[in-house]
Amino acid sequence: MKDKNKLQGLGIIFLCSIILFHTNGCIKPNCGNAGFNILDFGAVADGKTLNTTAIQDAINAAFNNGGGTVVIPAGKFVSGTIFLKRHVELHLEAGATLLGSPNLSDYTEITWGHNKDRQPWHLIYADSVANVAITGLGTIDGNGESFWEEYEKDEQGNMVIPRWIKAKEHKVSPLIDINNSSNITIKDVTVKTGGGWNIHLFNSSVAKISGVHVINNIYSPNSDGIDLTGCSDITISDCFIKTCDDAIVVKTLEDSNEAERITVSNCVMETLCVGIKLGAGESYKDMRDINFSNCTFNGTSRFFGLYSKNGAVIENVVVNNLTGNTNAKLVYNRPIQLMVEKNKKGKVGGIRNVVISNVAAHTDGRILMTSDPDGFIENIFFRDVILSYPRIEDPTAMIDGARSNQFPRVSEFRDAGAARAAFVAENLNNLVIENLAINWPGKTVPKSWQHPERIENGTTRIHKPDYSKPCEADFSILWGKNLQGGYINAPLAKPSSAKAKKVDLRGSSIQIK
Repeated sequence: MKDKNKLQGLGIIFLCSIILFHTNGCIKPNCGNAGFNILDFGAVADGKTLNTTAIQDAINAAFNNGGGTVVIPAGKFVSGTIFLKRHVELHLEAGATLLGSPNLSDYTEITWGHNKDRQPWHLIYADSVANVAITGLGTIDGNGESFWEEYEKDEQGNMVIPRWIKAKEHKVSPLIDINNSSNITIKDVTVKTGGGWNIHLFNSSVAKISGVHVINNIYSPNSDGIDLTGCSDITISDCFIKTCDDAIVVKTLEDSNEAERITVSNCVMETLCVGIKLGAGESYKDMRDINFSNCTFNGTSRFFGLYSKNGAVIENVVVNNLTGNTNAKLVYNRPIQLMVEKNKKGKVGGIRNVVISNVAAHTDGRILMTSDPDGFIENIFFRDVILSYPRIEDPTAMIDGARSNQFPRVSEFRDAGAARAAFVAENLNNLVIENLAINWPGKTVPKSWQHPERIENGTTRIHKPDYSKPCEADFSILWGKNLQGGYINAPLAKPSSAKAKKVDLRGSSIQIK
């Protein structure tokens, strides 16, 4: 009997050894195993020592072992560029900070297809890998202020607000750059203070980004939260993003794939640009089959925007369950925008098959939709939308001089850019607005909306509004030019005053029910 028990014990030990071997020498941190702890490779958590080599040695050891978890324990670890490899999870424990070096010379220069935002320097980089992950409750801090120009300060040394911060010519951007890869997980980490873009996936597929916090100075330069360029089969969920530039943006470039099958859900965002965006200047290839749902926006200039400016066709987009406010310290805030524009080479694309439903927004701006006559915006459905106005901004007073590249060109769309209406649309086919309610301003502007100064995208102009008048202009429900097909059925919606038409149309066949 003793020999039998001894044999059974040996068998259990042998079985455990097999299990441990087949987990590539590493059990996940939540199972109590330290994995490939960077301290064992010489890392020092003093916030000063450069740990690039130690961290990379740990990653290489995990990779050479067939894969595994590299653990960054509690403490502050300074590093330059580290290269994430196949089958490796980089796990930051609670209290851990991976801090980007302030010295550009500590980063590996990776020269391929870059512009002012896609620069050659990154803190975490991966190319042509599979089954990689960045996880944990720790922080990845890009030390971005080291790559920004000194911002304007008052006599007390505080930043003058509102003012844009400018970036130096060379910077670490994107902070996390993953290219041509698949089966990617980024979960639960906090990413902060990138020099430019924070998280960027390029030509990658099958990725899950969840529970991530992206935190930046609200005036930081080019500080996109999450960028997906030419990606497919991506889910983003349960994230909190506070930044200056786009919170989540899907884009395509001349050197990228098309973008398709992307879902964004259950996120909270605050940004001076667009919460969720498709395209803009980065719209060279088509984008399709994209869903935004259950998202909340605070102080966000635009909840979401679709922009075809370099020939892309954006199609089959479903947007539902959005709420929040556009209470940003900017002018021309607009909760929703669709724009098609011809590029300098004469190439033009379009937007079609977009369903937008269950939206409740506090805003001082307009839902704005404009298409170049040679392009198209068609089959656009709005259902169950409530717009509440703490104040009405008069766009006409500021239209001359507007130069943002995400605002209709004044030379071509001056009437639309200056139109006084909750919905503004030009050159659309089959626009449907069903169940719309508008709450116009009361007698006073709420204190929280009375910003002494407002800045403007695309210029350095500073505006000082007069908040003594909650309604700077009389608004219609819809201003439309060349709207063919479709209908508006909004019996609950009324213009802001008897001075405004309910619907103001030019050259249009849209039905009013």
